[in-house]
Amino acid sequence: VEEPKLDEKEIILQQSERYIMEKLWEESPMTIMQLYHALKKEPGWSKSTVNTLLGRMVEKEIIYYEEGKKARQYYPAIQREDAAVAETESLLKRVYRGSVGMMMSTMIKKNALSEAEMDELYEILRKGK
Repeated sequence: VEEPKLDEKEIILQQSERYIMEKLWEESPMTIMQLYHALKKEPGWSKSTVNTLLGRMVEKEIIYYEEGKKARQYYPAIQREDAAVAETESLLKRVYRGSVGMMMSTMIKKNALSEAEMDELYEILRKGK
């Protein structure tokens, strides 16, 4: 079965979807019961909640399933990195009018970056030239 492809701009995960995606990115495939057991403590969902979310996520094409011998096997249809890029771009557009500089300036003014994180950013920028 070929993995469905999504346009990066369509990948904006709700918090509830992120819980499921994190489990599927860690280990795939998983059945509804495996997901239920992984999520019953944190965030404390019932089997029906997991089932409802899985159905919605299949409709949104962010996960897909294959029929297993006893149960459906769920897989992520998007990569963690693709979701991170799309969500970062969305954040930049919504909060900082698309300006990375404005975001970094805000973080520095609020002392939100440690010296080690700033050094890491310098290195990333240096490599990007």
